[in-house]
Order: sequence, then structure tokens, then C-alpha cells
Amino acid sequence: MTLSPRAHRGPRGPAAAFAVLACAAGISGSVRVSEGAPVNAAAAPSAQPPSLQLSASQLDTLRVAPVGMYRFPIERTELGSVAFAEDPAMVQAESTLLGAAAALDLASKELRRARLLYGTQGISAREVEQAVSDQQSAAAALAAARVALRALGQSAEQIDRLIAAGRIAPPRTRRGVSWVEASVFESDVPLIRLRQQVGVAVAAYPGRLFTGSVYRIYTAVDPNLHRQTVRCEVADPESALSPGMMAWVTIALRPPLEAVAVPADAVVREGDGTLTAWVTTDRHRFTQRIIRTGLRENGEVQVLEGLRPGEFVVTEGAIYLDNMVNAVPTD
Repeated sequence: MTLSPRAHRGPRGPAAAFAVLACAAGISGSVRVSEGAPVNAAAAPSAQPPSLQLSASQLDTLRVAPVGMYRFPIERTELGSVAFAEDPAMVQAESTLLGAAAALDLASKELRRARLLYGTQGISAREVEQAVSDQQSAAAALAAARVALRALGQSAEQIDRLIAAGRIAPPRTRRGVSWVEASVFESDVPLIRLRQQVGVAVAAYPGRLFTGSVYRIYTAVDPNLHRQTVRCEVADPESALSPGMMAWVTIALRPPLEAVAVPADAVVREGDGTLTAWVTTDRHRFTQRIIRTGLRENGEVQVLEGLRPGEFVVTEGAIYLDNMVNAVPTD
């Protein structure tokens, strides 16, 4: 979420032009210090926050509202895609594992047979050495296959059961269910849990949100992007999602945070990057206050410092007040 374009103050030149227009439209005011003596904005002491006293007609151009509370969702939205019910990477890894397990079993039997024959001088020592080498190669291939499956999120117990079964389990295909995979930053992965709720949006159905949960978290990390793949199970009763569709996956990382917040239009970014808001107690005198912000969501901005709940701030027209204070005086 970003500030509204009109909340970014430009050069002093346009600000001066605005001051001329404001006077013509009746949107002008005298700049005053806290003692109430009207002075030029440039002459105000730096320690004193700028303030303005507006007339009743000028107040019609502003909107004032109390500072409130807002529940900010702590979530991440990442790009992903609709996947097949059978995870191709998982199927390939399981197939490799079963092949390696079978090869090791055969190589072990051959090694035992070779040793028995060597004991009766039925074969040479070279043939025994070859059998040992074959058995060791098969064991290394099985170990590599196990590592590959662990990287895809399978536990050691699941791998052992797969080897004992000797076949790939049929895919989990349930009517009304689709699969979506997303790539998330490795720093966010510790906050994601299995069965955690997710929301999925696709370009093919604007405005529609598909809901589901995290099914698998792959442990392999992309060394270039520093991301991990998360596979989600999504409710799709109409079978609207097709493999390959681009998707945006939103995962809630923590419970929502209730915090002090103001509308985005109440926040003005100064030329030096400082963020300010205009506060009033009587709806006639307005004082500029420096604030520190945090989260942004749906047009609301979290205020970390500078404002308290119940204080009245300008929610529409803050940029106009800022321009009036910073306008270059004309002769």
C-alpha cells in the first residue's frame, strides 16, 4: 500500500502557485505561532510546529475525523500457480527412490552370493570386489533419493513406509479440490504452518477468492531467490481452476494487529521524507505534527508515534494545509 499521489508534496514553485489559487477560491489563512500572533511561515521558530487558523468558509474544504483503531492483517501475498493433483516433482522423486531401493536390494543379494562363491573358490576376488562396488553405488543412490524426498517435505517415516510398500501411493484426488503452489521468502517460512488458512485469487475470475490451507512446505531453498515452495489445498467445488493458471496466494502469518490508524490522505510526506498530519482541538486552529507510520492496508495507515486515539486530524485536505504553510510569499 502506498500513499495517495496527492499526499506527496512537490517543489516550492507549485506550492506558491497553489497559494495564489487558494486565495482566489477563499482557501487561505494566516500562519500563527502558538501565541496566536500571525507571522510568515518562514519566520516561525523551528522549535514551534506550524499552525493555521482557518475561517468558517475555509473549513468547508476540509474533512476532520477522530483517530481510530484498525485491525491490520499480518499476511503475505505471493505469486504462484495452479498445480496438478499429482505433484510432478514428488512423483519423480518417489519413483527414483523406489528404483534405488530395488537396485540396492539386488546389489546386496549379488554381494552375498559372490562372497559365498568366493568362499568355495567358485569366483575370483575381482568379481567379489565388483559386487562390493555395485552394492556401495546402489546404497549411495538410495541415500541421495532419500535426501531428495526430504527436500520435498517428506519425513523419514513417510519414506520408510514408501520403501516398505514398494509402490507409489495413488494421488490425493478429491472432487472439488484443486492444488496451488506459491514461492515464499525463506524468512517467512518459519511463520507458516501446515493447515494454515490461505486465500487464492486468479486473473481468470476477478474479485473471486478461493480459500484453502497449507498442505506441504518444501524444505529446498532456491539459492538465487531465497524462496521456498508452499503447496496449498484449495476448495474448488466448480472445478474452475486449471493447472497452469497464474495465482496470487495470501497467507496469514500472524493474528491481525489492532493499532492506531488514520486514512492515508491524512498523512503528508514532506520534502525531506518526514511524515506529518494536521491535528485540531477546536476545528479552527490546525497544528502540524510529525508522525511515524507502520503497516498500510485498504487505505488505512498504522501510526506508531505522534497521534493518540480520539484526537482529531484532517483526513481530507491535509496536503492543502501543508501547501499553505510552505507557500513562498509574494510581494
